[in-house]
Amino acid sequence: AEKKRVTSLYFGGGTPALAAEHLGKIIATIKNYFEITEGIGVELHPENVTKKVLQTLQAAGVTKLSIGIQSFQEKFQRVLGRTAVNAEAMAAVLKQFDFETISMDFIFALPGQAYEDLKRDIELAFSVGANHVAIYPFIDFTFTDSKVPVMGKREKRQLLDDITEYCAKQGYTRTSIWTFAKGENVKYSSMTRDNFLGFGCSATTLLRKQFKINT
Repeated sequence: AEKKRVTSLYFGGGTPALAAEHLGKIIATIKNYFEITEGIGVELHPENVTKKVLQTLQAAGVTKLSIGIQSFQEKFQRVLGRTAVNAEAMAAVLKQFDFETISMDFIFALPGQAYEDLKRDIELAFSVGANHVAIYPFIDFTFTDSKVPVMGKREKRQLLDDITEYCAKQGYTRTSIWTFAKGENVKYSSMTRDNFLGFGCSATTLLRKQFKINT
């Protein structure tokens, strides 16, 4: 049978690195049925950015990484319940590999977060090996008992506008509302698709007239 052409394949979080040893087999099976034209991406927790994991992913055919930093700064890591990221160690590991895209995710509109804080995170990301960054707004879900104070809509919008202007001045390309790239044709987005197939627990599928969720 003829293979179906698809643009991309993404392994999302949790942390697919827990199954790193099995990804080669999964990717090989998918390639029996699909021709992937724009690469394969994997989301990683900063602690998974090790030489062993990246070697395994590269051997499996992965071409893009998305590392969930959220913030390099201790004051915001505390708010998010995250542990410190060793930026120097991460840079040393990333330098040894040649992935097409190395994206780093950040959260903006955290309590007390100013333009300078976000700018510092983005600058550090590009200096330690990223060629793409994503900044997603902090969302306070009303059904959770989060004690984190929420930034006002106007303030949040101003922060996004200011950082967008900064990225434009640096010559970064805006690839979506939340993402900025350094260099041509550098992309990482598991969203903004007209349709997609979701495999695995809780994955979603969007077809022309249907939206499905795996229960």
